[in-house]
This record gives sequence, structure tokens and C-alpha cells, in this order.
Amino acid sequence: MKPQVLIGSCNGFICLLHGSTYDENHSVYINNPLLGEYFKLELPEWDKSVCRVAYAFCFSEASGKYKVLRLVVREFRGRPEVSELEVYTLGVDENWRNVGQVPCRELYEFRKVYVNGALHWMDQGKNDSIYSFNIGTEKLKSLPPPPGLRTQWWCSKLVELGNCLCLTDYCRQRVDIWRMKEYGIAESWTKDSILVSLSQRYYVFASLLSLAKFNGGLPIATDFPLMS
Repeated sequence: MKPQVLIGSCNGFICLLHGSTYDENHSVYINNPLLGEYFKLELPEWDKSVCRVAYAFCFSEASGKYKVLRLVVREFRGRPEVSELEVYTLGVDENWRNVGQVPCRELYEFRKVYVNGALHWMDQGKNDSIYSFNIGTEKLKSLPPPPGLRTQWWCSKLVELGNCLCLTDYCRQRVDIWRMKEYGIAESWTKDSILVSLSQRYYVFASLLSLAKFNGGLPIATDFPLMS
């Protein structure tokens, strides 16, 4: 039996993946659990250059439309991999639209971090590079990273906490949480540090992913603005 994976949910609608994104025979469904209705999306043809894909499901506040994003990683002999982003707007598009190349080679970096109407991710090869895709305008841009960030990509993760874009760093004897208090403003990055033991580090980091804000009894070491 093929696995079913939740791609995302918006306003009561659910987007589901049936099968593996490494397999051309996978399917994507939009489901309305309240009405018990669903429909299957028509996916683009899987050509020989495609080696893997990833999906995201989002809602545009500007247009009031739901969109499915499809990150396609292509591999050509003797050339570096190329990632392209395709968009399908429900109720509008008859075909998937290619909106251009994006700097994201690894699928697990195409994360569902939505802040200020945009999807965000980091480049695995450049741990100080943050990118955003505006769901309404469908424009891609880079955002300034926290100042002096030296963390390796596997020790950091983008998250949304309290409607702010945040970056967590859990590589040392503490968990650092960087918050961009004013979206897009480099000088607005601030850092909070939670002191933990090595055995506690992972559990503290994991618990942060489900919090809207953090202040409930955890030992905050510092909270000060850092200027770039």
C-alpha cells in the first residue's frame, strides 16, 4: 500500500500526497473533510531529467486563492542539479506554471514556514542564506540572515514563532532562537538563549516547534538586539 503524507492544510482544506515523491506514479489530492469531498490534481509529465519533487499547499490572502507549489529537482548529465518551482492555482489554472529556478536543492529544506504571506527556506550549501517566495506576487527574494551566523545547516531550522520568522540553533550547550521582529529588516534580528544540558537539547528544540511564543518557565539567558 502506498503511503499517504499530509502536504499541508489551509482554512479546513487538506492537501495529501499518495505515494513517494521519488516515484513518478505518486498522486496529489485536495480534500474537504467537512463535506467529504476531494479531487485529484493533474500533475505534469515526469520526464527523464526529474529526480525528485516536493510540494507545499498555501493560501494567498491577496487573491483569496489556494495554490499548490511543486519544487522540481532536475539532473542533467555532467551539469549541476537545477531546482525549478511550479505553481498551480486552484480554480484558475489549467496547467502548472513554471515561475523559474529557485536556490533549493534538498527537498527537506523546502519547508512549510509561512510568515508575512511568504514561504521560507534555507540553502543547505549556504547556512547564511534565507529565501522567501511571496505567495501572492509569486516573487522570489533573499532575506538578511542573523548577523555573524556560523551554525552548520544541520544544526539550524527556520520556524514561525509569534508571527515572526525565527531561526533556531541547537548545536551547543544552549538553544539559540533568533527572531526577525520587523520582517525583512536586518537590524531587527534579536537572539534569546535557552541554557540546556546535552541530554535536554533535542527535547527543548523539538518543543519549540509547536509553540507560538516562548516564555513559560524556560531559563532565558539573554534577550538583546544585535546590529549587523
